[in-house]
Amino acid sequence: MIEKAILRRIEEFRQLGEKGEVVFDFRPFLDLSLKASVKTELAFCISTANSSAMAGLKFQKLLGDGVDIDEALKIAGVRFHNRKFEYVREAFENFEIVKKALEFDSGKARKILLKIKGVGMKEASHFLRNIGRVDVAIVDRHILRWLGKQGFEIPGNMTPKRYLEVEKLLRDISEERGETLAEMDLRIWAEMTGKVLK
Repeated sequence: MIEKAILRRIEEFRQLGEKGEVVFDFRPFLDLSLKASVKTELAFCISTANSSAMAGLKFQKLLGDGVDIDEALKIAGVRFHNRKFEYVREAFENFEIVKKALEFDSGKARKILLKIKGVGMKEASHFLRNIGRVDVAIVDRHILRWLGKQGFEIPGNMTPKRYLEVEKLLRDISEERGETLAEMDLRIWAEMTGKVLK
């Protein structure tokens, strides 16, 4: 069940990147499906920082249903909703930067995305992975906990330099396993949470 869900999610990410929209289906883990665009996917990734995937999914669904950003953040229970409102609003206003970033390879695209307020290494990587890029890692607390269980030393302060070091470590592990970073991330997340979300 996990393997099939991972492959389906990777395909949904690919479709979102290629076609600009997709319907994500989270069953059997959640009784939820939602229509996403590249724009709402960026909003989702911004909303989940220091919040939860569940709140982010509710927020994205509400956005897709036409609820305004501020109201959707509050209803979904996204933490720091006032700050996130400013970040998402600004990202939407500067969406040309996002479009430009997507013309480049993942490394350069991520550097460009960092110019958007509220988007750090993790959010930029999360967004790129969710629109079909398979060569970036989402270094979040689940991944760091997993690495700790494998005996790796976990950095205390996640600077961009340290982020890239952890990403390289994850890339080496994924290559040994014969899978992409995107596949490995979903597999680790499923191992740590019991769900395949995004």
